[in-house]
Amino acid sequence: MKTRNKYFFATLSGVLLALAYPPVPFSLFAFIALVPLLTALEFKPKRPYLLLYITFFVYHGGMNYWISSWQPDCDPYLLVSGLVVWLVHPFFFMFPFFIYRTIRKKFNAESAVWAFPFIWVFFEWLHSVGEFSYPWLTLGYTQTKNTLWIQFVDITGVWGASFLIVLVNILIFRIVMYFKNENISNAELRKIINNKKILINLGMILLIIVVPLLYGIIATKNFNHNKLAAENKTIKIGLIQPNINPWRKWETSAISQILLHQRIQDSLDDIHPDIDLYIWSETAITLLGLDINSSHNFSFLQENLDSTNSSLLTGFADIYFYKPGEKHLPTSKNHSMNPNLYYDSYNSAVLVHPQKYGLKPQVYHKMKLTPFGERIPYVEYYTIALKWLEWGVGISSWALGTEQKAMNIALNGGTAKVGSIICIESIYPSFVGNFVRLGADFLTVITNDAWYDHTIGPEQHYLISAMRAMETKRYIARCANTGVTGFIEPTGETLLRAQQYRCTAITASIPLLKNETIFVRFGDWLPVLCSAVSIIFFLYSLIGRKKNNL
Repeated sequence: MKTRNKYFFATLSGVLLALAYPPVPFSLFAFIALVPLLTALEFKPKRPYLLLYITFFVYHGGMNYWISSWQPDCDPYLLVSGLVVWLVHPFFFMFPFFIYRTIRKKFNAESAVWAFPFIWVFFEWLHSVGEFSYPWLTLGYTQTKNTLWIQFVDITGVWGASFLIVLVNILIFRIVMYFKNENISNAELRKIINNKKILINLGMILLIIVVPLLYGIIATKNFNHNKLAAENKTIKIGLIQPNINPWRKWETSAISQILLHQRIQDSLDDIHPDIDLYIWSETAITLLGLDINSSHNFSFLQENLDSTNSSLLTGFADIYFYKPGEKHLPTSKNHSMNPNLYYDSYNSAVLVHPQKYGLKPQVYHKMKLTPFGERIPYVEYYTIALKWLEWGVGISSWALGTEQKAMNIALNGGTAKVGSIICIESIYPSFVGNFVRLGADFLTVITNDAWYDHTIGPEQHYLISAMRAMETKRYIARCANTGVTGFIEPTGETLLRAQQYRCTAITASIPLLKNETIFVRFGDWLPVLCSAVSIIFFLYSLIGRKKNNL
């Protein structure tokens, strides 16, 4: 294969991957997207890692270009950081190919290709671990809109979808390799076509398509919305979408923004007076004052909640002051009026009830923070970096939450538990599943996403929440500042959604569910298995000498 053709194949793989990722409607491209790249690598290019870089540079740029925002008001920090991620992120994708090529060179081709789906899932899982993690481009998400086929993620998590996608790519690649000799005769061609191995590969591809579809038909029937609403208790929720400019949000009066939310809420209550829970978006309550935010005195919300007899779950900038002598973090800030008084800020969710229930506000601190945007990864070990890498919009140096918990909601005639997911936490499968293990009957996602208005970013984030709904088989109420705001069914389908970029509100009643899926119960069992298989293959390849062709 000529060098220019190899570069073309690498670029083609990147384009196909980008076109497969939602909301672009070509999800089936994912099942062939890696074939051109694998084919180019098979012909021993001089610069294999350059081919890999080209593929994943194109993939990231096509689907994650929006990280730089590109809005007129965009802060230069966000613009530059998005470009840096674009340049650096492709290097992460070289990891599975390094292991694959090591096995390919030192053991044999047959083992390498069969090991590759395991290696890929191992890589995607590692890419979701630690403070530098960014598993947004996990291949399984390409099938989020293919809801009938992908229901099996309640067993495997999104990792199972990635595994099958890569496996189909490998099976097609194997078939392609049977035809790699360009000078074969017609007789040889007929012999290849009749090869039993090709028929076996085609049969496996058919099974990968059909079996999940059959499972999906059963799952969607069992989780029909009308059926669930009739068989389970429900909670009526109102989602408030204020449509506030994120670049002006922290400069504008916090009180005026609270009043805006309440006006929208009151207009919804006039039509639907029996709402159990209102939800506001991420950091809907910004900084009223260090002392006010730290006191957890929400009397300024109480009158409104008492009059509607509704509870409120809202994003909130929580402040924690360390007691004298209490050990604080190296990154903790000093109070401007008292240099000996230290505090930390937390991106939080707070649940406030009407007074009649006699319950204290419950606060959850976000545990998965956006790298560099909300927190510099592992900053405790090099605090000097705060000077140079801290974003200047709002509070950019949040502290990490330490306790994951489901919060209790008091209802007329009972209680419910909610798992309140904040923004980027929704891209971590097992983390979200743990809210259900902790007893959550339904899930919420509160987010801003307005940094990326009029790009595909907010829609992608919404669809990732749909994947979490399918994995956990829980309803998700998602509230975003400018959208996408909506209710997602356990099948990943949208029950109701608000129009983006509007100051509006929507309401729906969603069932409270109790059963745990296999994925919720056992978490990341598949990537753990894939990790073990990958490591065994890799270690065995280092001592093996035999080298076979496909």
